[in-house]
Amino acid sequence: MAEQRIPLRWSRWISLCLVILLTWANSAVFAQESNSTDESTATEEPVLDEFSPNPLNSNEPDELLPNPPPQGQFLSPTQQEQLAPALEQLNAEAAALLAAGNPTAALNLWMRELRLRRYFGILPEITALRRVGNIALNNNQQLYAKFITERLQQILQQVQSESEFNQEILQNLGLAFQELAAKDSALESYQTLLNWARQQDKIFVEEQAISQIAEVYLNWLDYPKAAQSYEELLTLQQQISALQQQGKLPERVTPPPATEENTNPLPSEIQTLEQLAFVYEQMGEYLQAIAAQERLVGYYSEQQNLPRIPQLKLSIGENYEQLQQYQQAAQNYQEAYQLSTTIQQYVIASDALEKLGKLYHSQDQNDAALELYQAQLLIYQQSYNWIGMMSSYDKIGDIYLEKKAYPQALSAFQQGLKLANQLKYKEDYFTRKIESVSQKISR
Repeated sequence: MAEQRIPLRWSRWISLCLVILLTWANSAVFAQESNSTDESTATEEPVLDEFSPNPLNSNEPDELLPNPPPQGQFLSPTQQEQLAPALEQLNAEAAALLAAGNPTAALNLWMRELRLRRYFGILPEITALRRVGNIALNNNQQLYAKFITERLQQILQQVQSESEFNQEILQNLGLAFQELAAKDSALESYQTLLNWARQQDKIFVEEQAISQIAEVYLNWLDYPKAAQSYEELLTLQQQISALQQQGKLPERVTPPPATEENTNPLPSEIQTLEQLAFVYEQMGEYLQAIAAQERLVGYYSEQQNLPRIPQLKLSIGENYEQLQQYQQAAQNYQEAYQLSTTIQQYVIASDALEKLGKLYHSQDQNDAALELYQAQLLIYQQSYNWIGMMSSYDKIGDIYLEKKAYPQALSAFQQGLKLANQLKYKEDYFTRKIESVSQKISR
């Protein structure tokens, strides 16, 4: 029998059908895989977005507390004691999820814990909100930080509506808002506390509140308002000192060191002046900065706290230099040098000579600058500061070079090269300088 062949046109048609069938089969497999993927992801944690309702506002019953107390009421101490271990377990499970790399599941679990914490009282809830808020921020979970901030704002409104204020609650609210970078809410908390303190004539609470307001402005680099607040604080502190001297006010209780629970101990007048000096320097208001620093020098002198003065004198000199009042700048640099050498603060002594030498050098007083750098070299030699010595030889050589005293310049650079060879640092730099000076001598 003769072999039958499929016509060419039928062969092409069959091939096309096979392609269509294969494509359909692959699509079916892909759809099946997609469905299975969807089913697997359906069991994962829900992903919240900015349009999602705040989970902290949910009133859904929780199996840990199926019969919560009415709104505005709290669990009894016995009920709190019974529920607390379960909440600690939620906290531990959330921490484990976070450590395993699942921050969404962890924070959803923490949201559940926080919803239950509200029945323990306002202050315990704020404490828990601060804890989880810091976790959210540290893990770049801005949405959950936003939820927590909103809940704290609700608490602030509730506190403000009450006839009596709780100082500790307002301070903790302010701290929580600060930690969550909610500037306006932090200021509102502290201003509420300040108004209450003034009404109740609680002058130390007033002092604390103004200090915290100033700190918020400072942290947000709002220097003009920070300066205004610190000036207000300084005036109040002077009134407190006067009342204490008259026996009309008890001595301020020395606060304990700052801890996690007490992050804002009562400020002192010295701390306020230090902050004022810093803020005015950032604003370029150098005269006001100098005024604050001069007062600090007076305080430290009265207390015989001499080690704090040389650095202040350096700063005062720098501020006078910014004002182009070079004589006053030089005087403060000299005082910083004299006092620092007396109390063996050789680093500050060297800095004072450095600043004084640069100042004289910039004013073309090269002989005076040369003497200062030579004195600086002696200080570096006494403290075995080889890099400092190398730097001094470099500056001495440059001044001799400007004076065209080439042999002295060559000698200084050669001394610098010896140190550079020992340190294996800037050897080429000094070698080039020596070659340049040698060429000038040979001409």
